[in-house]
Amino acid sequence: MTNNSPIVFIVDDEPLLTEMLSDYLKDRFAGFNIKSFPTGEACLQSLDEQPSVVVLDYYLNSKEKEAANGIDILKEIKKQNKSLPVIMLSSQESYGTAAQTIMYGAVHYVIKGQDAFEDIFQLIKANV
Repeated sequence: MTNNSPIVFIVDDEPLLTEMLSDYLKDRFAGFNIKSFPTGEACLQSLDEQPSVVVLDYYLNSKEKEAANGIDILKEIKKQNKSLPVIMLSSQESYGTAAQTIMYGAVHYVIKGQDAFEDIFQLIKANV
């Protein structure tokens, strides 16, 4: 893999979902570097790797209650890099939640479900 390969960060505290999404994207993006993180804090510590896009779970602190949630991490990512595309991923089918994430700088909001992986794939293609 070259140094110019796009980097995709996946941030979710559900290991199975993270692994499945990572595998799905690796199968479709030859040459992309797909990295996953179980917490937003781990993602923030790696932003110097200059990811091309971040897929960020809205409910990050479901496992580690002291960990920051997705909105807090989104705000911090945007503070550090306003132009970095962030795709929010959530099981929340709420217009208000989606609008909130867009207001804080997410480029899109994807609801976890049957078509979520394909939706994320298409959004990454459009933003990288």
